[in-house]
Amino acid sequence: MAQTQAKSPVPSAAESIANIHALFNSQSRGGLVYDNLPADLRATLCFGAKLSRKHVEMKLADMNDVDRAKLHRKINELANALKPLMACSLSEFH
Repeated sequence: MAQTQAKSPVPSAAESIANIHALFNSQSRGGLVYDNLPADLRATLCFGAKLSRKHVEMKLADMNDVDRAKLHRKINELANALKPLMACSLSEFH
């Protein structure tokens, strides 16, 4: 008697990730993080990347490849530049 394989009730990691992205209406991990940033932080990043005001309200997936690249480059630039400041306590920050 041949055994039929039942589908596992536990979704694969890829299925779980896809479900999370769908739940938050995002297409990628970066999109999930960026799209949920507060508007003031998105505005700061877009300004630094020399994007227009309309980009602040856009989802990452709705931006074109050039705008996403500008934004990605600015985020990495800021992250590297700000690392030394993050290590400073408030008493050292004057």
